[in-house]
Amino acid sequence: MDQPAVSQPEPTSSWSGFIQWFCIGLVLIMALSILAVHLPERLKLLLVYSVVYGMIVGAALTTLAFKLGLSLKWSLLVAILCLTVFGQSLVLYLSHQRYKEATLQQFKMDKTSLMLEHTLAKGEPPSDPEARKQHKEFIKQFESAKQERRDKEQQLLEISSYLQHRISPVARLETPWPQLFWFIELILCCVAAIWASLQVTRPESPASTAEAPPLDKS
Repeated sequence: MDQPAVSQPEPTSSWSGFIQWFCIGLVLIMALSILAVHLPERLKLLLVYSVVYGMIVGAALTTLAFKLGLSLKWSLLVAILCLTVFGQSLVLYLSHQRYKEATLQQFKMDKTSLMLEHTLAKGEPPSDPEARKQHKEFIKQFESAKQERRDKEQQLLEISSYLQHRISPVARLETPWPQLFWFIELILCCVAAIWASLQVTRPESPASTAEAPPLDKS
């Protein structure tokens, strides 16, 4: 009787291996994004910064996948794309938070309006009718200026203002051009990640090396 064929063990491409890779990759992306946010500003060159980020992400995630025994399939490339988009979104969010903190700090350092408001609250309106009218008009203008300051503060804290501030060294662009510029950077980052993934060569397994025929020395 013929012996039944022994099934060969499959490489680690199951869902368990994929989930393990995805979890480790997610932590890696978060750490890389936090590091990227705190880089010196002179290193954050527009376009180049995103492309380099994508290349590092693609190469690192693919190398990690090969070490865990996964194959470079379309599903893995799609997952790399998703992690790359998540990483760039995280970089944008963290950078925006730092921008908000710096903007709020600048507004807090401006004590002029606060001192003027305190002075007006302590003072009494003049008794002269004409002076009282001018005083009311001044208070009305002051309240209007204070509301404009609040509106400007809220506007500067929006993410669109951060995107405008980000490209201000190159050009002064209004909405929606800063958002479109970031979207182009995101596309270039994803392309760089896929390109870097395809450049990573899969290491030879020990089994294939052991099965290779010895060289003939005769």
